[in-house]
Amino acid sequence: MDTSRNDVRCGLCGQVMNARHEQHHQEPAVSAGRRVEYVVTGLRGAHALYHAADEPSRIRKTGAADLAKALGVELPGLPGRRYTCWEVPGEYGGVFRSGFEPA
Repeated sequence: MDTSRNDVRCGLCGQVMNARHEQHHQEPAVSAGRRVEYVVTGLRGAHALYHAADEPSRIRKTGAADLAKALGVELPGLPGRRYTCWEVPGEYGGVFRSGFEPA
């Protein structure tokens, strides 16, 4: 008897994967996202200000410490830093970013 699938768990809910679970609770396709390049324009308090390399008019902000950790740099090294990340649209709006890499 093959019990290898008994240990496989769903990446979304942690439940054991079986035929019924796979039928009613499939993970979303990864191909729905894209890699985007960003530029950090400065620091303001605990936030890093950044914009998409191809859209400099729309400034966004994120936690500076988290961004520095994701890129493997110190906080003072963030301004002027170019990086890329993988963006996946959320099911109900918004964007999920992951896979941060220096550009």
